[in-house]
Amino acid sequence: TRMALHVTAKRGSTVEWGLILGAAAGLFAPASTRSVTFNNTSPRTDIHGKILTAHDGTIQRFPADPSGKFYYHAMGYPALPEPGKINGCSHTIYAHNNSIAVYSSPDLSSGSWQLEETVYPSANSGFPECTYFRSQAAYNPATKTYVLWANVAGCAPSACDALPNKTCLAYAVGTAKSPQGPFKFAGTTEPTAQSLGNRTGGKGDFALFVDTDGSGYILLTHLVAGAGHRDMFIYKLTSDFLGVDSAASTGILPGQHLVEAPAMFKRGSTYYAFLGGCTCMGLYGGGVGVLTASHPLGPWSNVTGTLDPGCPMWKQGSCFEVGPGQPCDPVTQAQQNYVITVPLASGGSAFVWTGDVWQQAPDKTYAEQPQVWLPLEFDGDTAVPLRRVDSFTLDVAP
Repeated sequence: TRMALHVTAKRGSTVEWGLILGAAAGLFAPASTRSVTFNNTSPRTDIHGKILTAHDGTIQRFPADPSGKFYYHAMGYPALPEPGKINGCSHTIYAHNNSIAVYSSPDLSSGSWQLEETVYPSANSGFPECTYFRSQAAYNPATKTYVLWANVAGCAPSACDALPNKTCLAYAVGTAKSPQGPFKFAGTTEPTAQSLGNRTGGKGDFALFVDTDGSGYILLTHLVAGAGHRDMFIYKLTSDFLGVDSAASTGILPGQHLVEAPAMFKRGSTYYAFLGGCTCMGLYGGGVGVLTASHPLGPWSNVTGTLDPGCPMWKQGSCFEVGPGQPCDPVTQAQQNYVITVPLASGGSAFVWTGDVWQQAPDKTYAEQPQVWLPLEFDGDTAVPLRRVDSFTLDVAP
């Protein structure tokens, strides 16, 4: 059964979400349910009232975790000045000083987030001294292990000497027996050059996805050297979720090719790959392209390049043609982070798009850059263009 949830959002408008409901789903929230309002006009805070230093990560509730908490496996960026430019990637965030942390919350509300572990920098975790971006967590039901991946973007001299060929590959991986950690470094991995078409270029932003059958996948960016664009691939993970199965891949995905910051999720029987516009912590954010499929390895269909209606992505000639007067002027003013699947008291699920609002921090530093969270709307299986709202409310299942 498909039903709709109505809430009041910006300027008194009504937002409708497509929900997947079980046949016996209740229509009203139980007494233990928390009605949570998500406010985009102020930064999210932890249990001490401090602004969260949390970006670029996965936000999810793991069915295997008895606590029922949501976990945010997040990147933290240093309290250094934002450059205030379209290209926001200052050299200061490539000095091996970005952090990886685990936060938990009972219901996703601001003020409820608690720091569980600092994975990096930490002498206990064993992660090499490197620059990390885009932390992603997943649970492997076969091994009953949680994995934590991060993109590696340069390391200190000799940091990787203990690894094969004394080299840190594109993605660092850690493991733990619980979602809050402690995570221990387990090595690095990346797809083979042959599986990428033997083209040179870095392996960048990525998203992890675990299907209902327990199989794991990675949606990743290939920064094609000299080609002036970036391609997306999906690979199956190895059975232990510690590596990339280069033999099981989609090849280059269709759609836009100035993309990074991907997200992947399943709604009903449809798989979605959301491809974020490339903008290196850019001041005005980026667009969002949408692909759909009936299997994680495709075939994938290019549905739209305008999930953010202010950014027709095919009109961009570079990653930095963004902002007022440019071909891409996103209504979200954010770069895509993650799509949260939120269990509702009604028995269904809402899908919440999250994006990093780069270079708009209250203290003008990388550390306090906020996020915008927006409800995803659907018309059947089609994602409806995003709308920026000041706030919205969900009855989150306990």
